[in-house]
Amino acid sequence: MEKRELSKDEIIGLIAEFKSEVRKNLAKIDFFNEKIEELTKLLGEAPEKTRKPYPLSKWDNVVLDVIRENGKPTTSKEIYDKAMAKAVAMGIAMDENKMKSKINQCLVKLSGRRTDLKKIKYGGRGFAYSL
Repeated sequence: MEKRELSKDEIIGLIAEFKSEVRKNLAKIDFFNEKIEELTKLLGEAPEKTRKPYPLSKWDNVVLDVIRENGKPTTSKEIYDKAMAKAVAMGIAMDENKMKSKINQCLVKLSGRRTDLKKIKYGGRGFAYSL
C-alpha cells in the first residue's frame, strides 16, 4: 500500500467529518441517558438486596481490640506487634508469617468489604487504621 500525503483540503474535510461524528455520538449519549432516567423512574425505588455482613473472626476481633485500646489511628506495624502478642495470650498463635498474613487479611476485610475500619495515608510508606 502506497503512502501519500493528504492535501490541506482533505485534512480539513476529515476534521469536519470527525467533528460531525462526535456531535452525533454526543446526541446519542444524551438520548440514551434520558431513556435510562425514564426507565429508572418507571422502576421506582425497587428495594435493593442487602448482603449480610461477613461475620467477624477471632482475628478480626483481635485487630479491632488493638485499635480500640490504642485510641488513635494505628499503623500496620503497631497492629502486627500488638495483635501477635494478643494472639499468643489467647492461644491462637501460629508461626509468624502465617500470623502476619492473617492480620493482613483482616485489615483488608475490615477496611474494604466491611468498612469497619478507615484506611488513612500515613507519613512515608504504609497506612494507619482507625475505627
